Amino acid sequence: MKIEKNIGLVDVTNEEYHSSDSVGHSGLVRIMRSPAHYKEALDAPREPTPAMAFGTAVHAAILEPDLFVKSYVVAPKFDRRTKDGKAAAEEWEKNNTGKLFLTEDQMVSLKRMQAQVMDHAGAAKLLSVGMAEKSFFWTDSETGVACRIRPDFLMQNEHGEIIGMVDVKTAVDASAEGFSKSMANYGYDLQAAFYQEGGKQLTGRVLPFYFVAIESNAPHAVSVYKANNQVIEIGRAKFQGALQLLAWCRENGQWPGYQPTGEIEEIGLPRWAANFSLDD
Repeated sequence: MKIEKNIGLVDVTNEEYHSSDSVGHSGLVRIMRSPAHYKEALDAPREPTPAMAFGTAVHAAILEPDLFVKSYVVAPKFDRRTKDGKAAAEEWEKNNTGKLFLTEDQMVSLKRMQAQVMDHAGAAKLLSVGMAEKSFFWTDSETGVACRIRPDFLMQNEHGEIIGMVDVKTAVDASAEGFSKSMANYGYDLQAAFYQEGGKQLTGRVLPFYFVAIESNAPHAVSVYKANNQVIEIGRAKFQGALQLLAWCRENGQWPGYQPTGEIEEIGLPRWAANFSLDD
């Protein structure tokens, strides 16, 4: 799928979006680890993990509840060790072809997470009016690299103007301290800045970027955060550097790992381990 020009918002499936020749924020985060890791993910994409699949279900339940009801179903428990149980399971799966299966426990968790988000005044306000899962493609003017974003939710005002972007994240710890660590560990700062750049290309305006963080485990606490200027500035420097690196790798046909010239480095302990004292 080749979509490179600014053509406004488009409705494409998630599969079509990810099959595009353009680069998204996850690719830029990956190339910052090393070009070799980026190229490997491109050439040999991995199947979604159970955690990733559940995260997709969370997004559907919260952002597209009608689609969620049509797409997901609780799978009954069958005793596949018996002939009758195996036959019943096969018949049930045949009758639910094309749907995604959840366990009863997973469905209970999803319903609780859905309710927790709607019970959070800030989250409910952000997700009250707008569009979910729209895609946008553009070409970076500095590097010529085709880029893409797929905001979870585009907030709109009463006139239909886009006024902000929202990203829903599942998290182990949705507290400010815990989620800020996740931002650093998983490149959410790069994502916020990259999406803000895409939003500017789309609307001509700088749009605020919000995170709705939902804890994966009960009680599924919800927190809402707006990316501050520091997050955006650091994230912008990262994605611009990543785009330049990607352009260089493509131009030169080279995808190096951690040590591009084969150098030998000295290595020490991380700062937290170096604090150990023999006198203690």
